[in-house]
Amino acid sequence: MLSFFPLCAVNNVMKMKKGISIKVKSAITAIFFMGILTAVIAGIGYKLYHDSVMESYATYADTVLEYAYRAVHEYSFGDMIAERAMPQDYEIMRSELNKIKECSDIEYLYAIYFEDIDDIHSLHYAINAKTQEELSPGKPLSEIYTYMGKPCEKGEFEDDTLRTLQQAVKSNKRGSGTLEGDSEEYGHMLNGYRVVYDSSDNPQGLICVEIDIDRIKEGLRRYIIMVIATASVLTAAIVTLYLRNTRRYLIKPLVKIAENSDSFVRKMQSTTEPEQLVYEDVPVKPGGELQTLADNVKSLADGVASYMVNLKAATAERERIGAELALAQRIQAHMLPNIFPPFPERKEFDIYASMTPAKEVGGDFYDFFLIDDDHLGLVIADVSGKGVPAALFMMISKIIINNFAMKGLSPAKVLEQTNEMFCRNNKEDMFVTVWLGVLEISTGKVTAANAGHEYPIIRKANGSFELFKDKHGFVVGGMEGTRYKEYEFTLEKGGALFLYTDGVPEATNADKELFGTARLLEAMNKSRESDAKKLLADVKSAADEFVGEAEQFDDLTMLGIMLK
Repeated sequence: MLSFFPLCAVNNVMKMKKGISIKVKSAITAIFFMGILTAVIAGIGYKLYHDSVMESYATYADTVLEYAYRAVHEYSFGDMIAERAMPQDYEIMRSELNKIKECSDIEYLYAIYFEDIDDIHSLHYAINAKTQEELSPGKPLSEIYTYMGKPCEKGEFEDDTLRTLQQAVKSNKRGSGTLEGDSEEYGHMLNGYRVVYDSSDNPQGLICVEIDIDRIKEGLRRYIIMVIATASVLTAAIVTLYLRNTRRYLIKPLVKIAENSDSFVRKMQSTTEPEQLVYEDVPVKPGGELQTLADNVKSLADGVASYMVNLKAATAERERIGAELALAQRIQAHMLPNIFPPFPERKEFDIYASMTPAKEVGGDFYDFFLIDDDHLGLVIADVSGKGVPAALFMMISKIIINNFAMKGLSPAKVLEQTNEMFCRNNKEDMFVTVWLGVLEISTGKVTAANAGHEYPIIRKANGSFELFKDKHGFVVGGMEGTRYKEYEFTLEKGGALFLYTDGVPEATNADKELFGTARLLEAMNKSRESDAKKLLADVKSAADEFVGEAEQFDDLTMLGIMLK
């Protein structure tokens, strides 16, 4: 965090110098936000005005539609559509509709039906109404009126409008409905519609009214012009007053602070010694936020100077600690058997082990050693905690277990003696889980004891790897006087033994899901014919693939041995 601090200061000051001046930024900001305010006011006003007008038009269309519906219902117009007939009452009904249109402020009044209700383009006219003015040119009525069965031409209705009308008929819609639509011939219209039923109450068509809503656009245009003009005048006045005051009380002091900061940064970037970095204070009117800012900038500059004085010493200290951790990692790695094959002259078995620490150094360890010509000691352990403390405890644990085992003690006695030594002076309450076994090479018999460690995994000759749920004792270093039980099993020729720490089954992916023993066994059985080295490499690869980019939280240690 500290190393990032001076870089931020340099970047911020350089950006201030190279970018647009604060005065211009202030003007742009004021104009920008006033423009947004103008747009918001205009938008809200437009929406309210438009919705209000459209609501009143919809109400008016519904009222006209109600009168028209009463007329067509009175003359049983649904039966006329059903029979595609124009009886004597047809023209009488048209006269009634003409009167309604004459008294209304609408563009069109007509009735329609679908020849095939499943085909939206099978729409036909059933009747229409005209005013006296529309009838006055003296044209033949056949050219003015629309009669039953006239097909609607393509483009007279949008497909979305046709689907809405079709659905109204199909669903036996009761009451009026409205929709907006654009057509090539008639433009932007508000369409009110109502389903017409025959005497058997079956839907046959629709009575419709249309109102031209393009007429409201001119009113909206005048409203927008008025809002923009008013807002522009107000914006110019506010920006002028804003800049006059901010220049006097804000911009000048800020510019001076920026100049002094820039001078300080230039000194800092040069070869000037940290002790010679001095920030020139900016005189501002006492009190207020600018005084606080000036004081804080000076305090910040003084802090940077002090920081740079200590930076070299802190960097040297970090490098020293890093070097010591690297050395500790090498020492720990050399403490574990790391030359394979470890016993080239012994052809009876194949053994391999690995340890991948979660940090620079780890708390897991493995060990194997010849107690005599016919007995091989096998150890895998996991110390509580992580990092340097766990690594120190691990090294002590390895040495003590190895010493007791080399004396010929049984696995249980080795763990008991080790536990007693740890419990005598364990103020940090550290402990270690241990699996310790002694393999009799000539017979394959394994005598083992488990101090709270993971279950071993065994493969019989020509068999599959399986979890061996052995008897667990308490952890080593946890409680004085702990006694451990031994157990025996035979490792057949062609069989294998796999030991591991909890870092393998508890490897966790980004979804907080554990690798688990089931996936571990699956990975091992895919490589059961491999040698010990390849088996461990395949398990490590499977765990890494499962974990993905997630961080490794625990040491990952494995040991595998196969009898030939």
